[in-house]
Amino acid sequence: MLVRLAAALLTALVLETAAAAQEPPQTGEIFGRVVDEDGGALPGATVEWQRLDGARGSVVVLSDGTYRLSNLSRGIYRLDFSLAGIVQPLTHAGIVLLPGEKLELNVRLRYVPGVVVHKDDVGDAGLMPGEVLVRLETPHGTIDLAIDTARAPITAANFLKYVDGGFYDGGRFHRATRKDNYTPDPPDRPMMEIIQGGINPARRGEAFPPIPLERTSVTGLRHVRGTLSMARAAGADTARSDFFILLDDQPSLDFGGRRFEDGQGGAAFGRVVAGLDVVRTIQQQPVQAQALTPPVPILKAARVK
Repeated sequence: MLVRLAAALLTALVLETAAAAQEPPQTGEIFGRVVDEDGGALPGATVEWQRLDGARGSVVVLSDGTYRLSNLSRGIYRLDFSLAGIVQPLTHAGIVLLPGEKLELNVRLRYVPGVVVHKDDVGDAGLMPGEVLVRLETPHGTIDLAIDTARAPITAANFLKYVDGGFYDGGRFHRATRKDNYTPDPPDRPMMEIIQGGINPARRGEAFPPIPLERTSVTGLRHVRGTLSMARAAGADTARSDFFILLDDQPSLDFGGRRFEDGQGGAAFGRVVAGLDVVRTIQQQPVQAQALTPPVPILKAARVK
């Protein structure tokens, strides 16, 4: 009797183990290539995903143009492809992912009109000629910025002067706008999603003089998602050390836009090449009105060789 019972238990255990081994994986993945109009790889482009339940994340396209989003739970996804200031963003929404499914999604992005790209000069990090890589370290992760010294030389030099002087070490992100704390006033001031940061408050007395505004009509840069731009006051030539990062497209900030009453727009001078998910995490921290409470520290800002 005991022998029969032991045999039955052993058989049940074997069947249970076999059934478990045959269970499909509970997560899936989305992968593919991101290329330009000629089929060339676009390293450094950002692929940002968002699930219908609010979960989100991002990856950076590799040097061969490939990307892979792994360990994704079942759900309906939206994927945003961008390379700020270089290509026109593209969105794929309503992507249904089932457990264990592997979806291939290849995309072709168009260059922003007027942008000249020399493909052989694009580095593995997705940097264009004249761009300098700067890394911001925060408690939520790192943000890599490509500073465009070629197209926005005055603004880029000003920002790098603060970086090299250690002014952003101990600085902070102090402002965030999003749907629950920003009241749009269309058509001139539509909804805007940003985070704004600045230098160490203890060093404000050492700040450099304001710089002339480099208009987007001159630089050819555009205020799209992932763009880095200088904060300014009502006057055009008032930017000093504060900067902001966009989480949506804002043509209202380009030259001719009316977010600023003078129509001169802001000074775009760089773009996020990695860490856009960190930017989004910072944007979602607690606020009082539009003030991040407490501010999110910038632990260190430095060039990356």
